[in-house]
Amino acid sequence: MGRKQKFVYRTRNRHKIFIELFIPALLAGMLFSCSNNLEEIKEVTSKHNGPDEITEGVIMLFTDMGKSKLKLESPLVYRFLEMEKMKIECPNGMKVTFYDTLENIESVLTANYGLLLSEEQYLKVQDSVVFQNNNKDRLDTELLNIFFEKDSIYTDKFVKVSTESGVISGTGLVSNSNFTKYELLNIRDSHYNVNEKKDDEQNE
Repeated sequence: MGRKQKFVYRTRNRHKIFIELFIPALLAGMLFSCSNNLEEIKEVTSKHNGPDEITEGVIMLFTDMGKSKLKLESPLVYRFLEMEKMKIECPNGMKVTFYDTLENIESVLTANYGLLLSEEQYLKVQDSVVFQNNNKDRLDTELLNIFFEKDSIYTDKFVKVSTESGVISGTGLVSNSNFTKYELLNIRDSHYNVNEKKDDEQNE
C-alpha cells in the first residue's frame, strides 16, 4: 500500500475540496502500464460537457502529513463532476511545483494546457511544456502524461533535454513524476559542451 495523501483544492474565494490520493513509488513496467492507462483515460476524456464550476486564480496542493509535496497553480480552472469523478481542466495554462520531504523545490513544470483526472491520478499537460529540475536539467516538449500512482511520466512526442553538459533531442521519454530520473527512448541528436569537456580533461 502506498502512503495516503490529501489533495487540497483552494481558490481565491477560499473554497476547499479534499480528495484522497494514493501515490506509491512504482517505476517497473512503466511503458507497458502507461500505454494501457492512456487507452482507459481516452474513454473518460472523450465525454466533454460544460464545466460544473469555473474558477479564477486557483492553487491546488498535494499534501502528506501536512507537508506540501506538489503545488498546482492556474489562472483559470474548469471543474467537471462526472459520476462522482472529478476532472479539472486548465485551458489557460498551469504551473506545477514539486517538493521533497523537506519542502525544498525539486522541479517546476509549466504548460499552456493541463487536464487532471482525480480518480485516475493522472495529469496531462501539453503545448509548450517545460519541465526543469534542481539539477538544472530542462525538458522541452509538446505533451507529457503524468501518472502519480506509478510515479511515472511518459511521452511519445519530440523531446529536447538541455543540461549543463549539452543538449539531447529525440522522440519519446520516460521519467519519474518529478523529473529527477529520466531516459530518452529514441535519441536523434546530441551536442556536448566542448568547453566543459576541455575543462574536465585539464582537471584530470
